[in-house]
Amino acid sequence: MSYSLPKTNGLFHLSCPTGKYRVGCLDIFSKTREGKLPLLFRLYYPSAGEHNAVDRWPAWLPHSRYSEAYVSAKWPVPPCRNTFIDRLKQNISVGTVSLLSWLLRWVSGNPRICATEANRPLNERFPVVLFSHGLIACRTTYSTLCTDIASQGYYVAALEHGDSSACVRMMLDSPDGQVTWLEREELPQGAPEGELRARQLDYREKEIVQCLDSLRDIDKGDVDQHFIKLSLDGVETEESNLGWFKGLIATDKAVICGHSMGGATTVRCLANHGHQFTAGIAFDSWMFPVREDKNLPNLEKLMFVNYERFQGEKNLTTMKKYETELSHEEFSSNVITIKKARHYACTDILVAFQGTRLGRLLFGAQDPEFN
Repeated sequence: MSYSLPKTNGLFHLSCPTGKYRVGCLDIFSKTREGKLPLLFRLYYPSAGEHNAVDRWPAWLPHSRYSEAYVSAKWPVPPCRNTFIDRLKQNISVGTVSLLSWLLRWVSGNPRICATEANRPLNERFPVVLFSHGLIACRTTYSTLCTDIASQGYYVAALEHGDSSACVRMMLDSPDGQVTWLEREELPQGAPEGELRARQLDYREKEIVQCLDSLRDIDKGDVDQHFIKLSLDGVETEESNLGWFKGLIATDKAVICGHSMGGATTVRCLANHGHQFTAGIAFDSWMFPVREDKNLPNLEKLMFVNYERFQGEKNLTTMKKYETELSHEEFSSNVITIKKARHYACTDILVAFQGTRLGRLLFGAQDPEFN
């Protein structure tokens, strides 16, 4: 049975969150500061506003550059040399990427995310989840999961990492500045992967810690070093203000989560900064970047949620040193596996493209036994 995206007021959208709270969202950037990394994260939160304001639900693909980046990851553009044939190949590849990018937006309908942009937060204090994406993903790749977590009573800071592992990273250093783009760093063919992933993981670790510090500042009302950029054009919204969140973000109850390489980021941050997090959840974690790590986290704080179709022997061997028994009525181990699930199960990719021809071409055939 094929999946069909829901539609409200004529607009296709991702699945609505299941919790009792309405959800709002904002994109938050940090200003350029010496000695600080440039941050971008989407903050989802329990909202006091109207849930059915569909015209204020942001698009899943915030800019055409994201669809181009998803496609070019599947069909890389070859480097341009001086020969006519090489230039011709590159021009054909660029044209193909542009066409497939348009098709990607058209086939998916670029669905809306069920979170009202720039709505006031509920006047209650909630714990916060920091979410780290996987390779070739971005801050919106896990929107269904993040909005659902927020609807249960959490703030969720979904980072768009600046380590060149995202499909593409939006860069903006001031509210009135010009948007630029940080491209994904591709591994040269035949080059060893360890050095690149080690460098990226080190960057991610610093970025996570700085993001938590930023959330602490925002909770204190110290917002001068951060600013909001709305993704919706021409939509009437009340004056958005980071001051709304003063006293509402319980950073002393922070949880870190991540998928794939974001799972490795979760493991590393929990090991080296465990006193700042109450728990960590690694979704289908890719363990290669932490295969040589010696420092172990408090294993009772760490939960692995694996997807059966991705995990292999090498990955599970590395994970084994992080496994521990739990005295829990439902789980006897901190490693659980969801049967028949594929690696993209917690992303929006399967939701947006299941049952479409382009989706099958890009991400594989639909599984009739697992949706």
